[in-house]
Amino acid sequence: MDITAESVLQRTPEQLAGISFNCACGLAHRVHMRKMILEEGALHKVRELVHELNLGRKALLVADSASFAAAGKALAEQLSRQGMDVRLSVFPEEQWYADEKAIVRVLIDVEPDTELIIAVGSGTINDIARFVGFKAKIPYIVVATAPSMDGYASTGSPILVNGFKKTYSLASPVAIVGDLTVLRQAPRDRSAAGVGDMLAKITALCDWLLASVVEEEPYCDVIAGLMVKALTGIIGSVRSIRDGEERATKLLMEGLVLSGIAMQMIGHSRPASGAEHHISHYWEMRHFAAGHRTELHGIKVGVATPIVLKLYETLLEADAAALPMKEKSAGQVAEWERRIRQSYGPLSEELIGMNRSLLLNQSELDIRRARLIGNWPELKRKLREIMDLAPDVKSLLRQVGAPADPGEIGVSPEELGDALRMAKEVRNRYTVLQLADQLGLLERFAEEMASLHGD
Repeated sequence: MDITAESVLQRTPEQLAGISFNCACGLAHRVHMRKMILEEGALHKVRELVHELNLGRKALLVADSASFAAAGKALAEQLSRQGMDVRLSVFPEEQWYADEKAIVRVLIDVEPDTELIIAVGSGTINDIARFVGFKAKIPYIVVATAPSMDGYASTGSPILVNGFKKTYSLASPVAIVGDLTVLRQAPRDRSAAGVGDMLAKITALCDWLLASVVEEEPYCDVIAGLMVKALTGIIGSVRSIRDGEERATKLLMEGLVLSGIAMQMIGHSRPASGAEHHISHYWEMRHFAAGHRTELHGIKVGVATPIVLKLYETLLEADAAALPMKEKSAGQVAEWERRIRQSYGPLSEELIGMNRSLLLNQSELDIRRARLIGNWPELKRKLREIMDLAPDVKSLLRQVGAPADPGEIGVSPEELGDALRMAKEVRNRYTVLQLADQLGLLERFAEEMASLHGD
């Protein structure tokens, strides 16, 4: 059967594995992941899967103490009984960060004859295994232990290096295994984080659409449609997800995997990551530097999402197309550099160089303003459609048992204001934060949000 854009939107994540097709957006989309199993008892099908995909018999199983107890120990014993040579790389405690130390630890455990890496866990373990597998040229599969984040099927791993979170473009897993029995037994804050990560797609899609107009970045309606499809189902099932119902847990996990597949198809994280992720990364780096344990990724981006939505509301109410874009003066550029050095310390010079291209001259700003004005009525309508997918994100976060305000995750009003001002420098990517800065609205918005959350 020929694969069409319309048929893609009707497929489940399992049915999307391994497909490729030419899209009306002008790009050829491909899903490199070859197999997905999401069902009760899926853990017992791992050996069969490894054999089917011809992945060898000598495997390194990577886990932390929590994921090893949840599924790793049973899987290692099972695979050993079934004739596989399974070696272990298990962190003695729950691993909260994917950083250079964690990566080196796993690399040390990779033997020359290792044919397969099996990541048993969720976000951090998956990121570490993906990085190690790519660098060592060893395929990897992931056995999910919690529906907590959307990175299972993606090709990127955000890694903390010298305290700075950098996303590396690597490779997707060959296969994903999700045993619903294991996933339903995950701590409730994991599924709450998963919902937070999915709700963040609202602002990510808004940012992608915005960048397609102002910066003329490529945009794909089919991939955006996949994200909307995943979001719609999850938004209507929040209470069932909170209660750990099997159908709702599967729906959440499918949405999270679908998000990663969307990133595979387009070749970057635009469909799933925008200003809300940059704010989250900023908070994480600040807390890491201070020696504080961070919240789960999905919890942080969930908290950041209503704040970014508030910024969009501010722009829509102000009629952004009627506002001027002015080139920064020499004094404003100096102040920008000072704030970067204050916020990022030893990483500042690299970030200044990386982001200087976004300091546009007046003629460049005039071009972008003309694009904004010429497309504003249609852009405004489309942004509103996306935002209306979930008119009250805070309420949905509360319903699933997740924090909804920065103070609940240890973010001070000052850190909130700083993040709104400086998180746009985390990555050289156009978002609503850049637009608000170009329109001269960002500083006032940051002050208002810090004041509001300081009361």
